[in-house]
Amino acid sequence: MGLEESAILNSSYLLGTAFNENPGTVISNSISAGPLYTFFYGLITFLFNSSVVAPVVISTILVFIQAVIFNTTLQRNAAFEDNTYLPGILYAIILSSSQELLYLSPALMANTFLLLATDKILIHLKFRGSEENILTTGFLLGLSALCYTPYSIFLIFTILIYVVYSGTLVRRYFLMAYGFIFSFLVFWIYYLCFQQGAAFIGDYFSGLFRINELDGTVLNNILLIFGLPLFLTVLSGAQSFQGAGLTNHQILIQRMMLWMLIFALVTLRLDNQLTLLSAETIAIPMTFFTTQFLLTRGKRWVAEVVFLLLAISSITFLFTL
Repeated sequence: MGLEESAILNSSYLLGTAFNENPGTVISNSISAGPLYTFFYGLITFLFNSSVVAPVVISTILVFIQAVIFNTTLQRNAAFEDNTYLPGILYAIILSSSQELLYLSPALMANTFLLLATDKILIHLKFRGSEENILTTGFLLGLSALCYTPYSIFLIFTILIYVVYSGTLVRRYFLMAYGFIFSFLVFWIYYLCFQQGAAFIGDYFSGLFRINELDGTVLNNILLIFGLPLFLTVLSGAQSFQGAGLTNHQILIQRMMLWMLIFALVTLRLDNQLTLLSAETIAIPMTFFTTQFLLTRGKRWVAEVVFLLLAISSITFLFTL
């Protein structure tokens, strides 16, 4: 286990241990972990102590579940001309490109709720979903932010998408905000029982929009490991502006994913400590645009060669970095 991997595992382990020792105390941390992640890792620590295997197994299961959710969401919304399992496969490949990415992290756990919220957002854009859909979207976004604090900005992302691309009624924005706040209210009431309600609010929001310092080494690793899918994302994103041969809803999905990529890049600067795990935030839009690039190649062998390069590079980085 490398130094970086050890630091990642130990940070979560110490967080879980601290919670088990003082379950009513607000615990500050350097990995931008919210209280929901702290609770969950406290349970892992309680059940498996300092086991290295348990977080890796749980992380693997989460990646599989997220891949299924993402693939199902794109198929249900006919995001591409073909119904394909490629997005789920690429998502798993991208999040298996380094040994560090095998460990459970706040961003990875938060992605589960963000993907579920993405499904609800697309349903609303296509069918002008019910008020229950809007409320659930806000609640899921709140849960993602309670796992990984920089994900709070995805509430702004969702409001932006609804304002620009849908005729959402004003009262529904308040309903979504209520769903978001309600998830926080549950934890506030919990900490209030230990007279830590104000400490919870203060600790969570005090450093929420604090910009971190860029670590050149970490940034180089991110660009190295995710360089190829990022390059394909840029190419595919540039092509998406043409919109030739696409339905209105497919164009809408592309624009939404482009906005998600922009907001995901912002979260990299909001993480208390930029690490390779922070880049898990860009995995969702990066997977979408990489899939789009492969599926829109005129010559099938080009797509097959690029996919092979993605798989080989992922395996290479997994065992060398």
